[in-house]
Amino acid sequence: MPKRQILIRDVPESLYEWIEKERHAKRVSQKEFLLKVLENAAVHSSGEAGTAGPSAFSKMTLVYWKSKKFWLGKLLEHPEIMTQGRTLEELEKNIREAFLLMALDEVPEQYQIREVAMA
Repeated sequence: MPKRQILIRDVPESLYEWIEKERHAKRVSQKEFLLKVLENAAVHSSGEAGTAGPSAFSKMTLVYWKSKKFWLGKLLEHPEIMTQGRTLEELEKNIREAFLLMALDEVPEQYQIREVAMA
Protein backbone atom coordinates (compact mmCIF):
# COMPACT_ATOMS: atom_id res chain seq x y z
CA MET A 1 0.00 0.00 0.00
CA PRO A 2 1.55 3.37 -0.99
CA LYS A 3 2.13 5.97 1.71
CA ARG A 4 -0.27 8.89 1.73
CA GLN A 5 0.69 12.40 2.71
CA ILE A 6 -1.27 14.77 4.90
CA LEU A 7 -2.58 18.06 3.61
CA ILE A 8 -0.73 21.13 4.82
CA ARG A 9 -2.69 24.35 4.44
CA ASP A 10 -1.47 27.95 4.49
CA VAL A 11 2.13 27.13 5.37
CA PRO A 12 4.65 29.96 4.83
CA GLU A 13 7.02 29.15 1.97
CA SER A 14 10.16 29.15 4.14
CA LEU A 15 8.60 26.69 6.61
CA TYR A 16 7.34 24.45 3.81
CA GLU A 17 10.84 24.36 2.28
CA TRP A 18 12.35 23.43 5.66
CA ILE A 19 9.81 20.60 6.11
CA GLU A 20 10.55 19.23 2.65
CA LYS A 21 14.34 19.47 3.11
CA GLU A 22 14.25 17.74 6.50
CA ARG A 23 11.83 14.98 5.50
CA HIS A 24 13.83 14.20 2.34
CA ALA A 25 17.01 14.02 4.42
CA LYS A 26 15.30 11.59 6.80
CA ARG A 27 13.55 9.78 3.91
CA VAL A 28 10.10 9.90 5.48
CA SER A 29 6.69 11.14 4.36
CA GLN A 30 5.34 14.55 5.32
CA LYS A 31 2.94 12.86 7.71
CA GLU A 32 5.64 10.82 9.46
CA PHE A 33 7.90 13.87 9.73
CA LEU A 34 5.20 16.24 11.04
CA LEU A 35 3.85 13.72 13.53
CA LYS A 36 7.37 13.22 14.90
CA VAL A 37 7.85 16.99 15.17
CA LEU A 38 4.54 17.30 17.05
CA GLU A 39 5.36 14.39 19.36
CA ASN A 40 8.77 15.89 20.13
CA ALA A 41 7.19 19.30 20.79
CA ALA A 42 4.73 17.77 23.26
CA VAL A 43 7.45 15.84 25.09
CA HIS A 44 9.87 18.77 25.29
CA SER A 45 7.29 21.45 26.07
CA SER A 46 8.02 23.56 29.13
CA GLY A 47 4.70 22.93 30.87
CA GLU A 48 4.30 26.67 31.64
CA ALA A 49 0.82 28.19 31.67
CA GLY A 50 -0.46 28.63 28.15
CA THR A 51 1.61 25.81 26.66
CA ALA A 52 0.98 22.12 26.21
CA GLY A 53 3.09 19.96 28.48
CA PRO A 54 3.67 16.25 27.96
CA SER A 55 0.47 15.47 29.87
CA ALA A 56 -1.55 17.11 27.12
CA PHE A 57 -0.63 14.31 24.70
CA SER A 58 1.01 11.61 26.76
CA LYS A 59 -1.58 8.90 27.45
CA MET A 60 -5.14 8.01 26.58
CA THR A 61 -7.09 4.78 26.87
CA LEU A 62 -7.32 2.65 23.72
CA VAL A 63 -10.25 0.21 23.59
CA TYR A 64 -9.47 -2.43 20.95
CA TRP A 65 -10.65 -5.75 19.57
CA LYS A 66 -9.80 -8.18 16.78
CA SER A 67 -12.03 -8.56 13.72
CA LYS A 68 -11.43 -11.21 11.05
CA LYS A 69 -8.60 -9.26 9.38
CA PHE A 70 -7.80 -6.19 11.49
CA TRP A 71 -7.39 -4.89 14.99
CA LEU A 72 -10.00 -2.14 15.55
CA GLY A 73 -9.84 0.47 18.25
CA LYS A 74 -11.02 3.82 19.56
CA LEU A 75 -10.06 6.19 22.34
CA LEU A 76 -12.23 6.20 25.47
CA GLU A 77 -11.50 9.90 25.92
CA HIS A 78 -12.53 10.60 22.29
CA PRO A 79 -14.91 7.82 21.12
CA GLU A 80 -15.40 9.60 17.79
CA ILE A 81 -11.78 8.74 16.91
CA MET A 82 -11.63 5.17 15.63
CA THR A 83 -9.18 3.35 13.36
CA GLN A 84 -7.74 -0.04 12.47
CA GLY A 85 -4.42 -1.80 11.94
CA ARG A 86 -3.14 -5.16 10.75
CA THR A 87 -1.14 -5.47 13.99
CA LEU A 88 -1.52 -3.94 17.45
CA GLU A 89 1.57 -1.81 16.78
CA GLU A 90 0.01 -0.48 13.56
CA LEU A 91 -3.28 0.17 15.39
CA GLU A 92 -1.44 2.22 18.05
CA LYS A 93 0.43 4.20 15.39
CA ASN A 94 -2.80 4.84 13.47
CA ILE A 95 -4.74 5.96 16.57
CA ARG A 96 -1.94 8.45 17.45
CA GLU A 97 -2.06 9.84 13.90
CA ALA A 98 -5.87 9.99 13.93
CA PHE A 99 -5.86 11.87 17.24
CA LEU A 100 -3.28 14.43 16.11
CA LEU A 101 -5.06 14.97 12.79
CA MET A 102 -8.41 15.37 14.56
CA ALA A 103 -7.00 17.65 17.26
CA LEU A 104 -5.31 19.95 14.73
CA ASP A 105 -8.00 19.87 12.01
CA GLU A 106 -9.10 23.38 11.02
CA VAL A 107 -6.91 25.09 13.62
CA PRO A 108 -5.98 28.54 12.27
CA GLU A 109 -2.35 29.57 11.81
CA GLN A 110 -2.48 31.77 14.93
CA TYR A 111 -3.73 29.86 17.99
CA GLN A 112 -3.17 29.59 21.74
CA ILE A 113 -3.12 26.66 24.16
CA ARG A 114 -4.28 26.59 27.77
CA GLU A 115 -4.67 23.74 30.23
CA VAL A 116 -8.21 23.48 31.64
CA ALA A 117 -9.13 21.56 34.79
CA MET A 118 -12.02 19.19 34.07
CA ALA A 119 -13.12 18.73 37.68
